[in-house]
Amino acid sequence: MKVFDKFKEYIHNSGYKKIAYNLLAIVIICTIALIGWDTFSLTLLEESTTSKETSDSTQEDAWKGNYQDSAEVQLEKILGEIKGVGEVDVMITYESSTEVVPALNVTKSSQLTEEKDAQGGSRSTTQDDSSQNVVMTNQNDQLIIIKEIKPQIRGVVVVAQGAWDIKVKTELIEAVRTIFQIPTIKIMVYEKK
Repeated sequence: MKVFDKFKEYIHNSGYKKIAYNLLAIVIICTIALIGWDTFSLTLLEESTTSKETSDSTQEDAWKGNYQDSAEVQLEKILGEIKGVGEVDVMITYESSTEVVPALNVTKSSQLTEEKDAQGGSRSTTQDDSSQNVVMTNQNDQLIIIKEIKPQIRGVVVVAQGAWDIKVKTELIEAVRTIFQIPTIKIMVYEKK
């Protein structure tokens, strides 16, 4: 505090009061601006990181849900075309969700070192290094997908008008069994109200 008091006294005694106070004000304003800029840029960086993580998980969720929803819609459509079947609702349950396998940039290196000492002994050392990075497109920062592994079906429930008829019920079961290659025990057909 003594330094500040000496500085204040020096300015007060010299003829440069106005210039010194203006310089002090400029220094204070610049300091506040730098602190504000640092906080603002940190906030932007956090938002960007959060946005990218959300985008990646949303993209994966879209792939997972897309297959499952589309399978139900297609099954409802095809079962509705069977003679004697009216309105159809389908529910498919899965063992897991769709597994997405992204493209990876894999780097591997191996180094073999052999050492021999003066007594005739030898020693071999092998060092293996590897790293993997997920490959993204340059345009939209989206994952490049190599393949999608469809989940195993746990069971299918079909609720259909006309399912009271044994022949129609059998045709519905056979259609689902043929489409998904699952055993009949995993398929249940009920009559719709």
